Amino acid sequence: MRADAARNREAVISAAASVLASSGLSASVSDIADRAGVAKGTVFRHFASKEDLVSAVVAGLVNELVEQAEGLLDATDPLQALREFVAAGIRLQARDQAFCQLASTAELAIPGLTERRMRLENVADLLARRAVEAGAVRADVTGRVVVGMMTAAYQGACATGDPGRWPYFLSLLVTGLRHADDSPPLSPRHAVTARA
Repeated sequence: MRADAARNREAVISAAASVLASSGLSASVSDIADRAGVAKGTVFRHFASKEDLVSAVVAGLVNELVEQAEGLLDATDPLQALREFVAAGIRLQARDQAFCQLASTAELAIPGLTERRMRLENVADLLARRAVEAGAVRADVTGRVVVGMMTAAYQGACATGDPGRWPYFLSLLVTGLRHADDSPPLSPRHAVTARA
């Protein structure tokens, strides 16, 4: 790739990261091109679709989160390491609208991101296993549960109208990790009643 083409690609990714963070997935390619100072066609020379561009940006964010998790694998307090990892994921949702929107889906609904989510869940699983082995959390905690906690805590705070309250929700969730719930699960009939 020529130097100028490489510069344009980096400018597009940087602009997309900024626009997606502030506007979310509804951001247009035109907005991203304007921010990058390039023509819309230049964006499509580097990325076949808007989804490919979103994937490139979000993949970078997930990589950052994975690196943070890997840095916590040797922490002396496994429960605190788990809490710090979840908090890092919540902070990322708070500052990045596109990541927040994607995190709230069961799977990352952009082509190419499912593998990234699996990588995130795998490293979260390592953190969870350390905490389980230390007796700090219940035995059924998995990486998928831990990654889900990121969304649960932030969305719970958002539902109150005060996203800044996420540390409170995180504290509730971490407390729940530490105590096994011996009560039987709700039957479908009771679950419907509870939601009504």
